[in-house]
Order: sequence, then C-alpha cells, then structure tokens
Amino acid sequence: MTAFTEPQNPKLGVYASPEEWRERLDSLPDRQALGGKIPSFYYPALLWPKNLDNPRGDLMGDISGPDGLLPQFLRDFGKTLIDKYNPKGIIVFSAHWDDAELLVTDYKPENPLLYDYYGFPEQLYDITYRSRGDSALSAHITETFMSHGLTARTTPITEPRGRDGRRRNRPSVESGLDHGLMFPDTASPDGVFPIPIVEVSMSSTFEPEPQWEIGAAIKELREQGYLILGGGLTVHDFGDFSSFNSDRAKPLYHIWNDKIIHAINTKGSAEERKAALFDLVNQPEYVIAHRPRDDHFLPIYIAAGAGEDGETKLLSGLFGATTVAFGL
Repeated sequence: MTAFTEPQNPKLGVYASPEEWRERLDSLPDRQALGGKIPSFYYPALLWPKNLDNPRGDLMGDISGPDGLLPQFLRDFGKTLIDKYNPKGIIVFSAHWDDAELLVTDYKPENPLLYDYYGFPEQLYDITYRSRGDSALSAHITETFMSHGLTARTTPITEPRGRDGRRRNRPSVESGLDHGLMFPDTASPDGVFPIPIVEVSMSSTFEPEPQWEIGAAIKELREQGYLILGGGLTVHDFGDFSSFNSDRAKPLYHIWNDKIIHAINTKGSAEERKAALFDLVNQPEYVIAHRPRDDHFLPIYIAAGAGEDGETKLLSGLFGATTVAFGL
C-alpha cells in the first residue's frame, strides 16, 4: 500500500460532481457487453428525507446532508441500475446485518422495514418503502450457497434479525430490511416496488476473506439476471461526527479515502487488486474511520467477491461514500 502522509485528492474526493459521476454511470457496460452478466456494486447507504431537519446537519456538510451530493448521486445511481440492467431480482447485503449463520430473508407478503438505528428524529422511524421478497429466489440463493460449500438457510418474517439499533416506535417488529433504499418506490399499480428484494446477512467473522467467499459463492447469479449490492459507508466514525463532513474532517479521514481509491484503482492482475483491497484493513486509519464497528466497510468485500471475475471501476469517490462496480 502506498504510504500517504497527506491527502492526495481534492477535498470531496474524485468523480465528486454530478457531471463526473453521470459520465461514469453512463459509461458502465450493459449486459450484452458483459456476456449477459450484471456487475456487482458497493455503494453508500443513506436515508434522509429532504424535508426533514437534520440536527446533525452542520456536521454532515456538503456530502451527506439532505441536499448533499450523496443523495443526488444515489438518485442517479439507482435509476441507472434499473434502466441499464433491468434485474429480475435484487440481492442486498447491509452493513447492519451480520450473523454467525448465513441467513437469507424469506419475507412475505411484503418486506417489512426494520429501523435499526438510534438517536435520530422520530420522523425517520415513520418512513415507508414497500417492496416484496420472492420465496423461490430466497431458496435459489440458499441452494447456490450450499452448492459452494457454505451453510445457509432462509429466515422468515417471524424470526428476530439480531442486534444493532432497534426501532423505537414499533419495538415488537424484529425483522425486516434496513438502511434505506435508492430505488424509486413507484412502479407497480399496487404501489409496491416491482423487483423482488432479498437481503442476506454478512459474516459476523469481521474479516475480509469470509465476506469475499460469500460474494464469490453467488457470483453466478449475476449472469442469471440478478443484481448484487453491498451497502455501507467508507467512513463511519461515531467517535467523531466531524468525520462525515469533508470540510471539518481531520486529514487522516482524507488519507483513508485516498487509500481506498488507490486500492480500487490498482492495476495488474485480479489477485493484485484483491491483495490491495485486503490490505486496507491493515491501515492505521481503518480502525479510527469505523468506530465502534467496521460493519459499514466490510460489504465491499462481498461485492468484490461477487465480481472477482472482471474489472473494477470507481463510479464515485465522494468523501466517505465511495461507490464501486465490480465484475465489468
């Protein structure tokens, strides 16, 4: 890993304007160019309504605030994925769900929402987003894991999903999707997002290799028309809220952002790129940038494992909110 002692990129990172990231999104190859496959993606997960005052708004700045660059990017990103790839199902791994078992949601008739965060305005616990799962897809994902030597099972809506934050207004609901979604909630006549969404837990062994193995085990689903997403944030430090603001963040967070971009852009073989990505967890900034847990960064390894058979492309290097396409 290159030893950065000072930030290398402009304060917002690279590909940090709408013009830049739209050019990158437009340049993504379609399925035909990829032999029928859909790339896998690591993207920043965020949920903040534009009309809701943010008590931490002065800390979040020009990236993550309600009018910030990140919400703008996610709107463009979500639309691009639907328009360009028209997936028949979405498989998502969230920073907020890790388990000793490999669990695959089988929620019906609709996916509930689990507001597993805390310390935010009440209105954030009343946001709705209607989507549905697909039992056949859940079973297919589980069988695919098993065929690659990973033990997995489906989990029903009645089974608690585990720890992290708990929803305050409906504490009896203990399962569901979380962390916000970037896709429009329009689509079908009944108001339910028409593409089935299934969530899978990541490994609670907080190391890159097990996450990579999870992604690699289901990479074949990409050529079957399924979109694989890993959601988190590349900077998620609850020990220093100024880290979410590119103007206020200490140099170490910018250096960390640069190291991520450098690793993603590694030239050479797939193994060299994998080694550069794995080395990120050994950097001194890593632990500081992910307090109290590094769950927000680890989904990048699931997305990378699912796309290990192709090229990698940085779509947006927004400070603390890098987005990467794998398997191009």
